Amino acid sequence: MVTTSPQQSGADAGPVEPDGMTRCSTCILPETFPGIRFDDNGVCNYCRSYQPVRVRGEAELEEELARYRNRGSSFDCIAPVSGGRDSAYVLHQLVTKYRMRTLALTVDSGFITPEGVRNVERETEALNVPHVWLRDEEQIARAKRSTKVKFHGWLRKPSINTIVPVLNSGDKTMNLRMYRYARENGIPLVIGGNIIGNATMEQEHWKTGFMGVFPDEHGVYSTYDKLRLLLLFGLEYVRNPVNLRMPILREYLEGAAVYFFESLLKPKGVDSFGFYDYVCWNEEEIVSTITGELGWESAPDATTTWRIDDSAYPLINYLYYRLVGFTEHDEMYSKMIREGQISREDALTRCMADHTSRMPSMTISLDELDVTREQVDEVLERYRRKLVGSNGVPE
Repeated sequence: MVTTSPQQSGADAGPVEPDGMTRCSTCILPETFPGIRFDDNGVCNYCRSYQPVRVRGEAELEEELARYRNRGSSFDCIAPVSGGRDSAYVLHQLVTKYRMRTLALTVDSGFITPEGVRNVERETEALNVPHVWLRDEEQIARAKRSTKVKFHGWLRKPSINTIVPVLNSGDKTMNLRMYRYARENGIPLVIGGNIIGNATMEQEHWKTGFMGVFPDEHGVYSTYDKLRLLLLFGLEYVRNPVNLRMPILREYLEGAAVYFFESLLKPKGVDSFGFYDYVCWNEEEIVSTITGELGWESAPDATTTWRIDDSAYPLINYLYYRLVGFTEHDEMYSKMIREGQISREDALTRCMADHTSRMPSMTISLDELDVTREQVDEVLERYRRKLVGSNGVPE
């Protein structure tokens, strides 16, 4: 069973919402969220311990960027772009506000959506920014084969702890490939969202929380917790024989090596930092800017602008929702509530809409994986009964 902390229920818990979930009375985290506890007023421990997001400020960002201007022969920095909203905004700001000589770069993992490709083309054209695709056809074909094998193995031995590693088989060496490209082309800086990843507001603390291991507010794990994760994931993987096949084992070993030793493998002479460590992430500002000035568009089957560039996430979110009744959107909107960017009522309304399955996108993934929705649902229903306690809450 899933390991979470004890929680209060009944009159002490938060309100029961239209979806039947008991949720925090301040944010919208549900009773199935890992480690959640409600006080007598129905407020969760995540709200009680929350510290507002702090950034270093635009003045410090300007000082930092000034160190890299005109250092490179042709470019001051690389801005990784995926077709998603956050990377589009970073690129826009670097070019229009901070006047950096910027090269847009995309590592094509084979899992970028058509919407993502369209947005990359539109934003780079609108900003008149040079753009490079790094695409390894052999790696993409290998990743797609491995994903299919891993998912069929997951269906035979499902685990909530391995949903993302199984389905998100994009290039685990993506950052290193960008750093190496920067080094080879004399570009001194790679600047992305947060540590070349998501913004702080989009860090997900719960996907390893089912194993009782949580990162900090920036999504960073301590060395001790990394070792715990290595052990716990190692145990998960050896329980499923499909993971012992050489291509899959190699993929996981490469991912683990990068995860633990990226700083050692990173080439010298290339620096990196996250844009949203300096500038507050604000969804309204980001979306209005990129849609109005870059022609950026969301996916037609999505009610949100998040993750529309990654083809794995419609299915990933479907699996989580069917098993524990929430997805990454519940945590994201809860953080936005705490930051004063959205009301609880609006967050709940948006979250309920975002829980609607993105069937057109998910059907494409299921076809590529050679499984039907009915097959997946049968496994999920059977596994859910083992996963949760008698009250429907993970134990």
